[in-house]
Amino acid sequence: MIKKGKKIYTVLVLLLALIFVFSGCTKPNDPEETSINTTEENPSMQNGDSDEKPKYGGIFKTYLDNNFNTLDPAFATADRDGRMVALLYDSLIRYDVDGKIIPSLAKSWETPEDTTLIFHLTQGVKFHNGNPFTAEDIKYSFERVLNPNVGSPRTWVFEKVKGAKAFMEGKADSVEGIEVVGDYTVKITLEQPFAPFLSMLGMPAAHIVDKNEVEKYVDQKDYGLKPVGTGPYKFVEFSESDRFIVETNEDYFAGRPYIDGINFRIIQDESTAVAEFEAGNIDDLEIPAADIDRFRNNPDYGPYIITNNTFWNYYIGLTFNSKPFDDIRVRQAFCYAVDREPIINTARRNKAVLSNGPIPPGLDGYREGLESYMYNPNKAKELLSQAGYSEDNPCSFELWHSDSKANVALLEPIQGMLNQVGFDVKLVAMEWNSYKAAVREGKAQAFYLSWGADYPDAENYLYPLFHSQMSGGGGNETRYNNPEFDKIIEEAQRTADHDERIRLYQRAEDITIEDAARLWLFLSKNWTVYRPEVKDAKIYRIFNANKKLDIWLDR
Repeated sequence: MIKKGKKIYTVLVLLLALIFVFSGCTKPNDPEETSINTTEENPSMQNGDSDEKPKYGGIFKTYLDNNFNTLDPAFATADRDGRMVALLYDSLIRYDVDGKIIPSLAKSWETPEDTTLIFHLTQGVKFHNGNPFTAEDIKYSFERVLNPNVGSPRTWVFEKVKGAKAFMEGKADSVEGIEVVGDYTVKITLEQPFAPFLSMLGMPAAHIVDKNEVEKYVDQKDYGLKPVGTGPYKFVEFSESDRFIVETNEDYFAGRPYIDGINFRIIQDESTAVAEFEAGNIDDLEIPAADIDRFRNNPDYGPYIITNNTFWNYYIGLTFNSKPFDDIRVRQAFCYAVDREPIINTARRNKAVLSNGPIPPGLDGYREGLESYMYNPNKAKELLSQAGYSEDNPCSFELWHSDSKANVALLEPIQGMLNQVGFDVKLVAMEWNSYKAAVREGKAQAFYLSWGADYPDAENYLYPLFHSQMSGGGGNETRYNNPEFDKIIEEAQRTADHDERIRLYQRAEDITIEDAARLWLFLSKNWTVYRPEVKDAKIYRIFNANKKLDIWLDR
């Protein structure tokens, strides 16, 4: 956390000062800095820069693997929603390629007290409709997320602000802790010290909207496909299951992007995406596991592949408050029954590294060598027997997942291992949006999902996923509830001392592993290939950090 009284005035000064902020850096079932012309075998070229002089012009052709749900920051919870929001809007701060905090709509800030942040805003910024951006837009946007009449699932982003609770309960007309000091100054006061708060202000929910545009709609959810922000790209068109088009904001305050726009196609089938890339119809491709060796060994593609280990942590969630997983013995038996490494090496070959807990490598708090549940089928059988199950009375449940061949390839071997020790598992495939909604509502007994960093702090892998108040849409889809965990993570949030906060994070992590509400499977590894004419592409650690400002086209 930024120290008391510390002022940050420029990007350069900030990058030097942030050494004490974060040393490290939600996605549907299926980012370290690297650059074009960089391969795994040539790390010396991983500098993110091209030797050529960038030029303006051209349309970047890419794709999404499914429709997004919304382009409204107040409702953007999925990975692809957040990535699109970052192109259309801005927040007070944003993240660089490594997940470090840098200025955006706030050109600088100060912390005169542990509970107070004063933001000095960038002047001359305009929304895409020409309206000027001022401090009033900050207050409106943040209060809108907290407004119960809006119904945002991300109220927790601002719930630590002084007066947020009273506002949400209808006891106040505005949030006391969000003060407009002047046209270009905002003061935010927290109820108590909360170390991760600054980093949370780059989340999708903290991106700024124009009241005049939002309130054109009686149902504000209708605004979700009519977005107007201050971001580097303007909305042009969205056709469901077909295409999404944005054009460059020529007047972008941080300098217009090099490209003239981005054409996204909706391509759900991996093999179709591969064929379209090879035909030259799209400019980049996240290489499917089955095609990695073919691409990396092809001289036409190999030099243009970027590899990176991501922060996406994949798991199977076990619903804590419903049978059969309301019994800790059953949850632990589940975890002991799965031999994860050979499954991952087969089903996710080249695309994953084993995960043993919620905190991923790259964030302070990660522990090398941490072990959770090593494969032990005899222990699994013993625990199931203690819980009252037997060969004649197997432990039956449904394991839900979004419908894809990759998910089936991963989960069928897991199903087989579970059935061998005394479970009776039925796999249930669902369309993504229906599936995610059902999981949030607590309808699934067990489910396969992943979690990526919303903000660069280990707390983001603990509080949202496990705190009892976060059940459902907040991130705690397993309905995990342990008062000891709640107490420790709340203490960590209030702790300014970095080392002590990390110790508390690790204690909280140990509790969640013991309680086995999730079986951690793997951290994903991406292989992305670009066409040779695409220059200076970068992959960002935080999913919504890439505003496509650096990329340019040599064609």
